[in-house]
Amino acid sequence: MKRILPVFFIFFVFVVGGGWSAHSDERPRYYFYNTETNINNFASLKMEFDIYLSNHGSYLLQPFDLRENFEAVIHEKKGDVYLLSSWHLKELQQKRVPLEIALVGTSKGNTTQRKVLSAKKDIVNFAMLKNTVVAAAGSEEYVHSILKQILGKGQETLLKDIKILIVPKDIDAVMAVGFGMATAAISAESGLDKLAMMSPNQFKELHSLGFSEKDYLLIAATLKKTDQQETQLLDVLRKMSETDAGVANLKMLGIDGWRAVQ
Repeated sequence: MKRILPVFFIFFVFVVGGGWSAHSDERPRYYFYNTETNINNFASLKMEFDIYLSNHGSYLLQPFDLRENFEAVIHEKKGDVYLLSSWHLKELQQKRVPLEIALVGTSKGNTTQRKVLSAKKDIVNFAMLKNTVVAAAGSEEYVHSILKQILGKGQETLLKDIKILIVPKDIDAVMAVGFGMATAAISAESGLDKLAMMSPNQFKELHSLGFSEKDYLLIAATLKKTDQQETQLLDVLRKMSETDAGVANLKMLGIDGWRAVQ
């Protein structure tokens, strides 16, 4: 057991981007961190992507579970592609990080989504959310930002009185309401569509209290002045929807394709 634990720890650090040992291998990478989800199986995500990518070049996926580690890589690496939420990209651009959109993820032909605040039908207004639990997927900072946007101006006091329950995925958030673990949930509209298929009775118990502004789905971004290596990495992403294996990997990211920004 004493010999196994260190090996497992090194593997875990490599998979989730918890340290810098991963950079001894300088192959081109897709760096992934999404403020809107909490992926609980990084090993599977990386393994499946790396198998797919090995058929298209000497490329790797490096997922991160810590925002600060992902952002540190942006400052140290060049010639790679960064997969992140549009909300996170805007945050970085405000800090003058030179990232720009190269591709936008698609879902059923759409490149944008909006978040919905859903609750059981006896919750008829925002005020009734005081001292309640709201379930949502993503980083706590992101969830607070979206909830603040939905509630609107003048609701700072109410926002402080709401407890956030962080869950892995949108479907977990809306189901948490049905199971009594939360009073309301924040999810993409697609999360509600999934609930309607999986559990029609739970879906019928919910109604929408408010909506966020529309924003892009997952973003593929590069540092400015895209070079040849980045162009090749982006080309691999564009073609993923053309094969069954590519589609299966895209599904793990919550999208079904990529589209160039018009």
